[in-house]
Amino acid sequence: MTERMQDFERRSREAFEESVASLDGATRSRLVRARALALAEARRGYRPPLSTWMPVGAAAAAAVMTIALWNGGETRPESTEPALAAMEEFDIVAAGDDLDMMDEDPAFYAWAAEETAGDVGSG
Repeated sequence: MTERMQDFERRSREAFEESVASLDGATRSRLVRARALALAEARRGYRPPLSTWMPVGAAAAAAVMTIALWNGGETRPESTEPALAAMEEFDIVAAGDDLDMMDEDPAFYAWAAEETAGDVGSG
């Protein structure tokens, strides 16, 4: 701390002590009691009562349940089945399996492809 700051601190402390010394007894007594109450409150700490958070928690839980029930009843299997079929076909190609089996009975595979295409649109 610089000498200037120390001088400022010393003068401030002297001014404070002088102002306290010039107070009458009743004012000092009230200040001492107020200080004691403030320190006791600070030691205890502030904790809001549980009852203030109960309505907030209940509203949040109700909102979550409403959203879950609102979105949970709706299913869309027709939108997921074509995607699954496409992924299965992609897996076959990506795995590098032997596709020579299609040369054995091309009419059967053409028929299966037509059936699959018809099922995708009819969902």
